[in-house]
Amino acid sequence: MTQTAWIVDDDREMAEAIGLMLKLLGWEHRIFLSGQAAGRALLQGPPPAVILLDLNMPVVPGDEFLKFVRSRRRWDAVRVFMLTSEFAETERERLLALGANGYLTKPVALDELEQALGEG
Repeated sequence: MTQTAWIVDDDREMAEAIGLMLKLLGWEHRIFLSGQAAGRALLQGPPPAVILLDLNMPVVPGDEFLKFVRSRRRWDAVRVFMLTSEFAETERERLLALGANGYLTKPVALDELEQALGEG
């Protein structure tokens, strides 16, 4: 059975590049260009196995969307990996404390994505 990952990133080109990597790794994927769109989809249908979530988005930042996902027990099994172009150890620790399963720095490398998806 193919697993599904959601990419939530306001940068369409980045989201599509990550989507191509997911396809190479045998994953189905959906792209959402805002936290609002992803939140509506999450409330309306089955959740994905993984969410790849941009930290810096307008209106609903990634950390706020992460809090939303972690506020519902029915989504406990969804693994969330934060995506950001700025790596800071304190930020990584903060996001892990909020419930993120991991942290990937943009541009995401195929081997790092494969490793993250293989965990869990």
